[in-house]
Amino acid sequence: MTKLELLYQELSKREVVRYKEIEEIASEIVEKQPVSFRYLYNEYINKLRRSGKLLHPQRGIYVVVPPTKINEKSFQPDTYLIASKIQKPYYLGYHTALEIHGCAYSNYNEAYIVVPPNKKFRGFEFKNIRYRPIFNSQGQIGLKQINHKNHKIVVSSASRTFLDCIERPEYSGDWEECLKSLESLAGVKANELKQLLDKIGKDMLFRKTGFILDLFNENPYYEGILSSLKPYLTEMMGKSPMYLKKGTKSELDKNWRLYVPTGFKDLIRGV
Repeated sequence: MTKLELLYQELSKREVVRYKEIEEIASEIVEKQPVSFRYLYNEYINKLRRSGKLLHPQRGIYVVVPPTKINEKSFQPDTYLIASKIQKPYYLGYHTALEIHGCAYSNYNEAYIVVPPNKKFRGFEFKNIRYRPIFNSQGQIGLKQINHKNHKIVVSSASRTFLDCIERPEYSGDWEECLKSLESLAGVKANELKQLLDKIGKDMLFRKTGFILDLFNENPYYEGILSSLKPYLTEMMGKSPMYLKKGTKSELDKNWRLYVPTGFKDLIRGV
């Protein structure tokens, strides 16, 4: 087996790699030390790319094509592995988190990678999947590491996913699809919601949390959460009414001092 074939074999075990990972693996295979970027690229990476064994979706990221899929247009690499390699710190959130938690109402051809504002990257499309950054300054709370295809990836917890989606429903399919997904989201916990809400500290989010939990009050996935949080939410929200969606005909929900679009509660009837 040649060194090129050995490198390809080792890379295949990881599926998606950054350049630094290729460099680390190559340093144990290639006798030439140190391995310069030019040498590694010309003698190994570029040859693997030309032979269809390595794809390059974005700067610094490489997808290893399985031997049985080389030059097959139908080959679809793992979206979550690619998304997890783009930037650090990060987490997979919103509709992508709903998918990972197994409750997304529909399939998306977008992956949402949540990063701090100072870790911006340009979105890109690869193999019909759009990889989009979402900037969030409260990004490193309410997260969990999960094992995906022998890789550790970071995703928002169920409780963080709930709050993210109701705060910015446009990233989970807008309100109707958002509700249809959240109604089967398992693992949302009252104590975790309170801890997250304390740290995020947004008045509108206190109101939205109470309002949506009210809609889900008879849902077994959310049993007891509203009764546990209601005194806290009522205390934390402001006195003046706010609009759930500005510019639409709305009715006041007095419990949460929230102007809600007329007919909004009917969305839950289809859930």
